[in-house]
Amino acid sequence: MKIKTSKLNRETYLQDATKILRKSLFSPKGYKVPKVKLSVSWASRGNKTNKNKLGVSVLGQCYPTQLSDDGINHVIITPALSGSTLEGSLRILGVLVHELVHAVDNCESGHGQAFKQCATAVGLTGQMRSTGESEWLQNLMTEKVVKKLGLFPHQQLRTGGRTQTTRNIKVSCNCCDFSFRTSRKNLNMINDFDCPTGCGGDLEW
Repeated sequence: MKIKTSKLNRETYLQDATKILRKSLFSPKGYKVPKVKLSVSWASRGNKTNKNKLGVSVLGQCYPTQLSDDGINHVIITPALSGSTLEGSLRILGVLVHELVHAVDNCESGHGQAFKQCATAVGLTGQMRSTGESEWLQNLMTEKVVKKLGLFPHQQLRTGGRTQTTRNIKVSCNCCDFSFRTSRKNLNMINDFDCPTGCGGDLEW
């Protein structure tokens, strides 16, 4: 399938894609996606890792409304992903769907049961922290989004500079006041990002 790269800028593409997904994916499943602001940017954590070929462990992030002065959810997609192929554009759109699921309940459930119910309903699969896209969802995004808007207009950007290794890094919950400092080595060993207080938030750094 030959699909040209979109002539839209990245934010407009994400905005238009969200409008389509809101109407054709979330609404038919009974979920309302609120107003969101979208951009391509590095996440607040997980931007440097040796665990995968992308060089990052966090592909997207949704900020709850209470962290924004405009009272709107802000969603970011990592620039480490490339939209230059159909597969790449579908991966980016899959990350967008994941973050929109967070926006549905304003990040209140983390990756818990409410998140899982919505995520599986809209075609996300696998571990809820790092979801994939079902064949059904890929087909929907191809037909409804990519064929209309084109491939996502972005190619991979890699992180540069030195990785912080000696100074302890502050880790905080995105829901409550819990925080601590630890080394980069310890952060790379963390597999569970749930806040230990049980508030439902995620640890970020």
